[in-house]
Amino acid sequence: MENELMETGEVELYGVDFTPSIITINGYEELESTIKGYADKYRGLIFEEENIADAKAIRAEMNNVIKSLDNKRKEVKKAYNKPLNDFENQIKELLNKIKEVNEPIDAGIKEVELKQRDDKRKEIEKQIDERLKEESDYVKKEFSYDSRWPNKTYTMKKIADEVEAQITALVAEEAQIKANQDIITNYCEAVSVEPHGWVSLLNTGHTAPEVMKMIDNSLKEEKARKQAELDRKAKLEEELAYKTEQQRIKEESYVETSVKSLEDPLSFMEDDLDFLNESPFESPEVEQAKPYTVTLELTGTMEQLEKLNGYIKQLGLKVTAS
Repeated sequence: MENELMETGEVELYGVDFTPSIITINGYEELESTIKGYADKYRGLIFEEENIADAKAIRAEMNNVIKSLDNKRKEVKKAYNKPLNDFENQIKELLNKIKEVNEPIDAGIKEVELKQRDDKRKEIEKQIDERLKEESDYVKKEFSYDSRWPNKTYTMKKIADEVEAQITALVAEEAQIKANQDIITNYCEAVSVEPHGWVSLLNTGHTAPEVMKMIDNSLKEEKARKQAELDRKAKLEEELAYKTEQQRIKEESYVETSVKSLEDPLSFMEDDLDFLNESPFESPEVEQAKPYTVTLELTGTMEQLEKLNGYIKQLGLKVTAS
């Protein structure tokens, strides 16, 4: 059974008779003149402590006038609004009767529209999944579903066009990323550095030129660090060489001092070998001295040894080579 609908015009047939009310204050001009004269009478009065009672009496009189005028306003307003209030109550009652029927209809419509939106969403997702089968993992991962697509305002053709546009953009984006990765990888190989860490910087928003500049700065820092290490080692070697030389000089000085003590190497024997200086012919009573053999190991310069050799010859000592 088809639902029978009431035409809007049918409601409009039931018109509302309304006669605008006119509110008139009888003798308004005289009342206005009286109020004005009353106000002027007390305008600008200054009261002191001694006449405060008069001031209070005037205030009470003024308040009575104000109250009287305002009460009349409220009385007229109430009477004036009564037919309006009655009319509003009648309309509200009619509206409630319509809403009782309309609300379930509205809920049913929304339920159907929600199902239609959900069915459309499922169909869109099905078509997108089918379309993305041909694309790379990157495109599948980065593809973004637009929550507006299930709306009635979006046709399936418009959705298909937007899907294709997004896929095309993602394919180009992936190609650019691959190109940037190749650029960084090749650059790293050219300067002999590990590319993995530098390539990963492309995923943080850095461009290829920026990463290349970072690589250059890193290489400069590494070179400076190595040079500093070489300088440090060179300084240590220099200090070690200096200490070694000082030790050598110290040792040579010690040897030289030792040699100087032997510049007259036979002096130590003079007291014991004084007989060598005595002539066998000076005293016929003294027999010729008996010779002794002494083994010495001497250390000195060539000049010192030559002097020693001359002295030995002068003494007529016999030297046996070992």
